[in-house]
Amino acid sequence: MERSYGVVWKEGSRAPVPGKLELLPRVLRLQGLDSTQEVPYEAVAAIRVGRSVSDRINGGPSVVVERNLGDPITIATVAQPSVVGEIAERLAALRLGAQTGRLVVVIVPLKPDAHASVSRLLKQGPPFDPAALEALDRHEVFLTSDEAVFVFESHLGSDALAPLLSDPKLWEAVSAWGEYIAGPPRVAEEVFSWSRSESEDDVSFLPTPGPGDSDGGDIY
Repeated sequence: MERSYGVVWKEGSRAPVPGKLELLPRVLRLQGLDSTQEVPYEAVAAIRVGRSVSDRINGGPSVVVERNLGDPITIATVAQPSVVGEIAERLAALRLGAQTGRLVVVIVPLKPDAHASVSRLLKQGPPFDPAALEALDRHEVFLTSDEAVFVFESHLGSDALAPLLSDPKLWEAVSAWGEYIAGPPRVAEEVFSWSRSESEDDVSFLPTPGPGDSDGGDIY
């Protein structure tokens, strides 16, 4: 369930901006009177509750969102300082969800000399409307000399792609390539993943500060 918060935020050393914070499925949105700032959860390097004077707005507790690129964003609530911990926890959960279980990769082996024919078929587009599928964020197809590699991505996780991947119409379309396919499609298993945004130094199991806790603590 989406929820909005009345907040004041500042980007780096810029002046504070009053407005609204929304935690949307894919992005953190900060909306002010004259501007809107959106930060994809994948672009968040770390989330912490501010400790130092520079981490605070109007002297109250704040959430500091460190980004892979760009200045950190410091966020303070307007009326309820205790909500800072809730925002930090929800942000941490959304960030983790954005980084896990997003991709499904399907590999279709091809017969020798089928590359040109399959390339022509692929350029006609998929046998479904990608824009009509809310769970699907990205779909790409890569072609080698002997394989077609289908990539499906969803911010809701790989389980959300199951209805699409189990749709008989999808694989009926692939089976129409019969003369070009050398074997059954197979799903690639993810065995290693690396991202520069991941840092063990950012992980902490300290409790979320409550009302009156001026020290703060790292959330993620």
